[in-house]
Amino acid sequence: MLLRAALVPPEETLEELWDATRALRSVPGVAATPREELDIPITSFGSLLPPDCDRLAHMLRRAFEGAEAPIVWFDGARSEEDSTVTLGLAGDVEPLADLARFVPEAAENMRLYVDRRQFRPRIQVATIGPESSPTLLAAALDNLAGWSGSPWAVPGLSLVRTRWLGGEKRPEEYDLIALS
Repeated sequence: MLLRAALVPPEETLEELWDATRALRSVPGVAATPREELDIPITSFGSLLPPDCDRLAHMLRRAFEGAEAPIVWFDGARSEEDSTVTLGLAGDVEPLADLARFVPEAAENMRLYVDRRQFRPRIQVATIGPESSPTLLAAALDNLAGWSGSPWAVPGLSLVRTRWLGGEKRPEEYDLIALS
């Protein structure tokens, strides 16, 4: 199964984020990130066999379960060079960066493939298409630039698998290593 590690905000935080990005989602040519895909990526492991998924979850649980949950919030919308719109994370981000460094190292020690791209403490909320209106887009981004979300405790490290149903990919939580 295709497996990746991510931080999935709590439902009430996703609701607040969805409301805050309403104007952006209404701009023609802007494709919103589907709500079920709103998460902060840590790393991707590629395709793993179920026993490897279980071993990885067990190892991560031993390392992190019950650790103190950092308090963060969304802040600072920006348009990226790759035509995506992201919101940064503010607050106690350093423990998340430490987590993001440890997870790939631990997986490599288990001889698993790891996507080594650098962790970025932000969430992708949309992709800007070439046909989007610069005027409407600028207004929506200005509206979002001044927004700061409510603080939330990171619930844990989610292991997310990708399911293919009817030709569409659907993320599904395989396991949650809960923080306290």
